[in-house]
Amino acid sequence: MFNRLSAQNGVFRLPPIQRKNNKELDIAIADLEARGFRLVRRGIQNERVQTVKNPTYNKVWAIMEKLMF
Repeated sequence: MFNRLSAQNGVFRLPPIQRKNNKELDIAIADLEARGFRLVRRGIQNERVQTVKNPTYNKVWAIMEKLMF
């Protein structure tokens, strides 16, 4: 579930959190920050889908970690 090297250094890193839009991601980040995690990285992944209805697909993601000292 988390990277072994990070665990050996006293850092618990969650797998990337993925949501549909920034609003949902902000809510998830705020919840985890209230639990003691901090934001490491955040981004947007855009993909082009070969359909007529929805030509683009956006996915926002974030990586959170918590110091375990």
